[in-house]
Parts: sequence; C-alpha cells; structure tokens
Amino acid sequence: MRWLGIFAALVVAAIVAYKTVFPSVTVRYRLTLEAQVDGEPKTGSGVIEVTYSKQSRFAGQRDLIVGYRGEAVVLDLGSRGILFALLKADTDNRSIPESIVLRAFNFPGGAFPGPSVEEGLKQLQRLSGKRELPLTSLPLLVHFRGSNDPTTIERVDPLDFEKSFGAGARLVRATLEIVPAGIWPFNSYGLTGEPITRGIEAKLPWWNGPHPWLKPMGNGVFLDTRTESFKANKADFKRG
Repeated sequence: MRWLGIFAALVVAAIVAYKTVFPSVTVRYRLTLEAQVDGEPKTGSGVIEVTYSKQSRFAGQRDLIVGYRGEAVVLDLGSRGILFALLKADTDNRSIPESIVLRAFNFPGGAFPGPSVEEGLKQLQRLSGKRELPLTSLPLLVHFRGSNDPTTIERVDPLDFEKSFGAGARLVRATLEIVPAGIWPFNSYGLTGEPITRGIEAKLPWWNGPHPWLKPMGNGVFLDTRTESFKANKADFKRG
C-alpha cells in the first residue's frame, strides 16, 4: 500500500508539472439560434467545448493546439423542417468552433489573443457573458430536403431563410454565451460544468449508415455522391 501511495503521488506530481509547463484553457459556450415561422418564435441551442493548449515546439510544431467537442446546433422549425448549424465554417472562415468564440468577443481578426500562448490563455480564462453574432458570421447552415437521404443536403442562406423553409420563415437572432466549463478531469465525464449537447443522431435517420455521402445502390454497391464543393460529413455534425 505504501508503494501504491508513492506511485499515486508521483503521477499527480507529473500531471501538475505538465500542466504548469504546458497550460490549457477549456471554454464552453452555448450557441443559440432564434427564428420565426409565421410569427411564431422557434429556438435551438447547443453547448460546445473548445480546449486551447500550449505544446512543445519540438520539430517546428506550432506551440498552440486546439481541440473541440460538441454537435451541430439543431433548430426545429416544425413542419418546415430542421436547420443544422454545423461544426464547419461558411463564408466567414472564423465561424469554426474554435474561432467563433474569439470573433464574438472581438479579439482582433477573430484570432487567438495575446503576444504569447500564455497571455492568450489568461485572456480566455476571463471570458464571460453573452454576445450577439452577426447572421453573416455563423457556421455553415444546412437542411435536408429529405431527412432520410443525406444526399439532399442544401446550404441555407441566413439572410434568405424563405428560400429553404418557405414564406414567413426567417432567422432573427444568434447569440453566443460562455457557460461553466467545469473542473478537469471531471468535466471530461460530464460530472462538472454545463453539459455538452448530445443526441443529434436522433435527428438524422441516415446516421448509422456506412458513410453519409454514400448512397446504397444494392448488392453491396454504393454511389459516392460527394462533390468538390460540398458534402455531408459526420464530423461536421458531431465531434468528440
């Protein structure tokens, strides 16, 4: 038992030393979309987690790495269909999960702040509150003409909602709010912090197919429906 205690203490000391030399900050935010359909309000939101970490510059590596977990935000418009805000940029390349929060809080160019990774992490630790997002700076918005067929995916113009969802439908507001990230490592298991949104598979009947961009043709043959300009990829709907 004595050796077990010593081993545990060494492991804890090693983790603390690593975190000191290579610090990280985890940010969780709630992205909320608000729409109106024939004057009736519709709201959808999702919590996404982004972790910014310093790493060694061994072999010329970048000293900042970023990872994220979460799902596309789902906005259910009833009989008009479902809107998905993907984990992917649209026309604004700063609308990806790790950058949209930086853009929302007005860091210059929507880029990681500060003259060094350490200074940037300190600034990220101080983030709080809610910010409104321009509709033109949202992630890629899509819907499916046929919910069972991933090849019917189409981009949705946030400024021309009626084109995708019919007359009387419009996207009116988008906000980003910082929520509690919890304490590592307990937040990795959902024990602390605002829970990361889960369950998007229930909204996508094709999810359990072999690949969302492969259309079954029978006899074990699949048609690749991808194009160079656009495709439905599971990683754009769920990560981590």
